[in-house]
Amino acid sequence: MHTLLTPRLVLRPLAAADAPAVMAGVGDLAVSRYLSVVPHPYGPKDFAEFLALARPGFHWTITDESAVAGVISLAPGFGFWIAPDRQGRGYATEAARAVLAAHFHDPLAGAIASGFFADNAASARVHRKLGFAATGVEDSLCRALGQSRPLVRQRLTREDWLAHLPPSV
Repeated sequence: MHTLLTPRLVLRPLAAADAPAVMAGVGDLAVSRYLSVVPHPYGPKDFAEFLALARPGFHWTITDESAVAGVISLAPGFGFWIAPDRQGRGYATEAARAVLAAHFHDPLAGAIASGFFADNAASARVHRKLGFAATGVEDSLCRALGQSRPLVRQRLTREDWLAHLPPSV
């Protein structure tokens, strides 16, 4: 489960060699403004701290045919970001389906918690496609902006995941 393959993507454990691409992607305020724990600016020290916490099977680098496209995580909660030059291609949904399929493959796997800032329409669409259900809204600090913003809390159960799988071809 450490490396996951989709038709267009490879999801692999985060590596030190990913530092330049991750710092460029998540270091862009257009990305970090939608993430609660990521500071702005985002530099080598921030990446090193993330790499030290990243665990295979819980954190993945999303790569396409030519570059790092983003990062996706299951812990401490489900979350993802896609680099600005890779957005709009369906990568977040494709990567998320692979990660959630691996998670729910375990019959004992529990529900997944997630959240997104209320003004993040793209993340809301991805969560909806995957079957997440809102559980509430709370103010949460966005470190990149240095302010509290409304965060929509989400939960995904195995039953909701199965109900939202795309039809088989």
